Amino acid sequence: MERLTKAALATGGAAVLLVSGAGTLALWTDEGLATGTDDTSGTLAVTDGTCGAWTFDGGGAVTEGIVPGDTVVADCALTVGGTGVHLALDDITVSAPTWAETDALTGALEVAVDGATLDGAALTLPLTDPVAVEAASDLVVTVAATFPEASGDHTQALTATLEDVTVQVTQGHLALATP
Repeated sequence: MERLTKAALATGGAAVLLVSGAGTLALWTDEGLATGTDDTSGTLAVTDGTCGAWTFDGGGAVTEGIVPGDTVVADCALTVGGTGVHLALDDITVSAPTWAETDALTGALEVAVDGATLDGAALTLPLTDPVAVEAASDLVVTVAATFPEASGDHTQALTATLEDVTVQVTQGHLALATP
């Protein structure tokens, strides 16, 4: 019996060595090819627009000139739109404007976004949640120019004629609605 036990152990050990020594036990494998599909990115575009006349931020036309401490605003109308199921606006900013002529007054004015509407609905800036954008939406950005109180005497009797201001919109993403 001892010989049979030894033979059984030797046969089992040899089988283990064969299996482990060979690396892996051969199983059949095969591959299939899945054909891909197109995926297209969306778009975001802002068309050039125009700005209206400067008015005081509290209302009223600028008729006799601005003084340090004043803020004047102008509404700039543009069209924003694009394609994409979850396309939204995440941020609206303006760049430093270009002036017809640069002087101490244009150098002193601080220009920023003061407000905005999208298709007539007021936006709360800065945007805390993305706002959906259609293929073509009317965007009106209120640009504010603040004349700092610390401006010196060298800013008197000058004219600031706005030529351009760049309005930049940043794309946001609307999350999928959960059922």
